[in-house]
Amino acid sequence: MELRKMSVRQAAEAVCSGETTARQLIEQTLKNCSVLNEGLNIFTQIAGVDAIEQAKAVDRLVENGKKPPLAGVPFAVKDDICYGVLPTSFGSEAFKEFMSPHTATVVERLMDAGAIAVGKTNLDDMSLGSTTTSSPYGPSVSPWGTGLAAGSAGAAAVASGVSMFALESDSGGALRQGASHCGVAGLRPTPGRISRSGLNLFAPSFGQVGITAFSSENVKQVLALIEGFDKRDAATAAWLNELTGHSKALDLENITIGYPLSVFDHLEPALREMFERLRNEYLALGFTIRDLEMGMLREALRAYYIISAAEASSNHARFDGIRFGKAPQAESLDDLYFKSRGNILGKEARRRSIFGTLLLSEGNYDRYYRQALKVWQLVKKEFNAALSDCDLLLLPAVKKLPRSLQGEKSFLEEWEEDLFCAPVSLAGLPSLCLPAGQLEELPVGAQLVGPPFSEETLLDVGARVAR
Repeated sequence: MELRKMSVRQAAEAVCSGETTARQLIEQTLKNCSVLNEGLNIFTQIAGVDAIEQAKAVDRLVENGKKPPLAGVPFAVKDDICYGVLPTSFGSEAFKEFMSPHTATVVERLMDAGAIAVGKTNLDDMSLGSTTTSSPYGPSVSPWGTGLAAGSAGAAAVASGVSMFALESDSGGALRQGASHCGVAGLRPTPGRISRSGLNLFAPSFGQVGITAFSSENVKQVLALIEGFDKRDAATAAWLNELTGHSKALDLENITIGYPLSVFDHLEPALREMFERLRNEYLALGFTIRDLEMGMLREALRAYYIISAAEASSNHARFDGIRFGKAPQAESLDDLYFKSRGNILGKEARRRSIFGTLLLSEGNYDRYYRQALKVWQLVKKEFNAALSDCDLLLLPAVKKLPRSLQGEKSFLEEWEEDLFCAPVSLAGLPSLCLPAGQLEELPVGAQLVGPPFSEETLLDVGARVAR
């Protein structure tokens, strides 16, 4: 079975009908994982025996007449999402052998549906980045070209065909940029739609659990199984209130898509021309395109990094060798803190912790952090105003093609890559990244952004414009 040519529903039906078994499917998937991991460095851990045992349990259910909706479907879990069967490293050398005492709600729900986790995927240092280049395991490589960064190991797992979908985290855009670089679909949901229980958050205001899959159809099928209220995550109370009225899909024949002209001026000419062609394709499909202006992208990016760094500083304070992390031999309390944080936090985590601490210090709090909070509100107002005139927004997902793994970029250049994704996170809106075309034989993605709880509309439009 070639998983990339099937929907998750078709794969599950093949298992439930007896065309194949969950064990056969998972055994072949694990072999493929091991082979491809040597070149692509996708997984930090491959499930092995545990996945086989789960597959056998699914087969027993099928033999007893049960038909789990995701029977035998393999999926990958980013290594900042807790899964009690495999170590959860959070992208830190110090936690490579850490076994979480519990499993994330989203993973539990998928396993209850018959899906089988085949491994934990690579990530940046403490999940701080959108390239995996700061990972202690080394960067993940794009299936589209040797020597190119995948952006997201979960997206690489899906694009290479070893996983039908992947659970990922997204704060400033890692999931969406990875989907763009690997030519797959990636959904960042409305805050509160998917439980974050079991997700390691460096910036709780922005971090979400999202889904990467080969098509928006697959994303939709997975979303339906993991969304909803979770008593372990208070944010999911939003699912229970009146905002859920937005979840009804709109009439696809009358969709208006906003096209913020000045946003595309940030792109290189070849990429801008590609989006002009995409705009014309959407018009040909019957969508109404409305030109509009959005001028706060750069301010939004800077506000995002100020606020997220401040939150990272606060969250990383617990990694002191006492509450979290193995305590080294130390001569004093200060020495303990110094050694512990040096072992636990990598270069990027230390950079953002120090930056965040500086921003929250006396004098700088009012000068920078408080001003960033004001920008946050202005960005929300700008997105809300844009969506008052149209149903969805069309935005780029990336500034450039996948970066080369040769050489080293400055951290400011790395942060600038979040220009189109971080503002959407700041606005608290759902975003679906879809393949938009190819440039130099490499995939490029586009974001469709909608109002809160408009995921059904995003995914239905995504299925209509599928490439």
